[in-house]
Amino acid sequence: MKSSIVKCGPGKVNNVIEALQPFRLCEKLRQRHKELLIFLFCFSLLNINASAQTLFTYGKHAVSKKEFLNAYNKNNSDSSGQQMSYNEYLELYSRFKLKVQAALDEKMDTTAEQRNELESFRYQLADNYIKDDASIQLLVDEAFDRSQKDIHISFIYVPIYSTDSTEITAARKKINEAYTKLQNGESFNKVAGSYEHGDVGYITVFVLPYELENVAYNTPEGKYSTPFQTRTGYYILQNIKERKAVGKVRVAQVLLSITPNMTNEERTRLRNRADSLYNDLLEGANFADSAKQLSTDNLTYQNGGEMEAFGLGQYDTAFTNAAFALQKDGELSSPVRTSFGFHILKRLQRIDVISDKSNTANMQMLKEKVLQSDRMKTAQAMLAKAVRKKIEKAAPAADLASDSAVMEYYRKHLENYDSEYAAQLKEFKEGNLLFGMMQKKVWDAAVTDSVGLRNFYNENKHKYNWEKSADAVIITCTDPTDLDSTRRTIKNDPASWRRLAQESNGVIQVDSGRFELAQIPVVERTNFTEGLMTAAVTNEQDRSKTFAYIIRLHNEGDPKSFEDAKGSVINDYQLYLEEKWIADLKKKYPVRINKKVLNKLPVKS
Repeated sequence: MKSSIVKCGPGKVNNVIEALQPFRLCEKLRQRHKELLIFLFCFSLLNINASAQTLFTYGKHAVSKKEFLNAYNKNNSDSSGQQMSYNEYLELYSRFKLKVQAALDEKMDTTAEQRNELESFRYQLADNYIKDDASIQLLVDEAFDRSQKDIHISFIYVPIYSTDSTEITAARKKINEAYTKLQNGESFNKVAGSYEHGDVGYITVFVLPYELENVAYNTPEGKYSTPFQTRTGYYILQNIKERKAVGKVRVAQVLLSITPNMTNEERTRLRNRADSLYNDLLEGANFADSAKQLSTDNLTYQNGGEMEAFGLGQYDTAFTNAAFALQKDGELSSPVRTSFGFHILKRLQRIDVISDKSNTANMQMLKEKVLQSDRMKTAQAMLAKAVRKKIEKAAPAADLASDSAVMEYYRKHLENYDSEYAAQLKEFKEGNLLFGMMQKKVWDAAVTDSVGLRNFYNENKHKYNWEKSADAVIITCTDPTDLDSTRRTIKNDPASWRRLAQESNGVIQVDSGRFELAQIPVVERTNFTEGLMTAAVTNEQDRSKTFAYIIRLHNEGDPKSFEDAKGSVINDYQLYLEEKWIADLKKKYPVRINKKVLNKLPVKS
């Protein structure tokens, strides 16, 4: 008995689909460049010195001992503890080389598809290499050191509103006048009063743009900087005071917002409400309930006013100062006025700065912040400087008019400067060629050769027999809440499965037919009987539920029809085609092994 398949759903068994999984996997791999080579043994092919010892040849082509050992060691470094013998791996590796050579013979590497995929991978891979780890680490170390202290800074500022040279000159003259006054002994506050100025409060690493942060942290305590220019104007910074970094704080707040059109009288009433609420809280009113009922901060009121931990520079200075002034957990602040309104704060937790450089997680987090920050421009400039020296030495005629021209040239010729990158590029190219040839000669050929497939089945019928099996219906409920009602319906009317599937819009998915018992998803130690409805099995990926209804049991040994065996036949036919192809390649490119070199390979531990 064999019923039609109504709908194939997740977690169900279908002979043909199951046997075609290797082919389907390879289709996915085409879209996943980095994973392709893992599937194809991750061969790493390094540039070979002409004088290297030859381990084997295939036709006129040679493979060195060094190349073979590199590939062998890369593919036998897993944690299973089991290693292939050299002879076993030698067979695999020589077959790989033959298949790649077949692709080169057919000029597959010149096709638009192969070239586009290689170029895409080249660009993608280059991003991992076009960076200067040493420069980045210097920036990470610098950020760590700066994170250990906070600096209270103020500034004098002369803006530049256009690129007009006259305006820029006038601004530069004005900032230099201010600097001269400071040099002559006038106080910073007095001089600042004649210009645009401000008090930033305490800052720490990552609060300011990197160019300003550099000036702040390089200005001694109690001193001021020389004038410097940014994109928007000229600055002089003053380092008023330094302290040990305060880290972060986590608070809850009740916010009573000031609206734009409020009168002075309304603001006064709001302040009085804030004072009254503060007194109620001091006398024991519940803070979380007050936040839920009264706070106008839409982001926190439902959570009892609790905020994420924050450090310096993230919020209004008055708000930040009030939060860090709280001395112990649970302490309340009196109402704090900001442009948003009146805040009452409750300290929840104080988080100290991590001062242990051996804390790997913290240093990695710091590195991620560096990589995402504007200071990466500095790392890129450092890299461009180092790269320029490399290129000028190797290719003095190259166009290196700017840093961007330097990096573009370096990207296009990276394999000439980085052997590891060149190896990975070659690895991908040959792995992709292998994939293309396997698809052409084996996978697609087996699926599309209907005559060859049928003949192969007829010649090997004795191999395709049923194990213990059953006519069954396998039902998957993609929505677990449908499970109980679906089981009751099928129990009362076993033939209703088809109607359920058709009316469910895909929520209930059904497969029917003859299945080997091992293919039916069941819990352990299920005793199969006719009329059994199996216990549901949960798919951990999507939490769908699958069970089966057993219609009829069959003993093992019955011959499978071509349709029933087709999945296994395709799989076996692919293996047959591959072995036939390899035999032809070995005739064209005889493989000869240098036994002396093989016998001298290092003893495996």
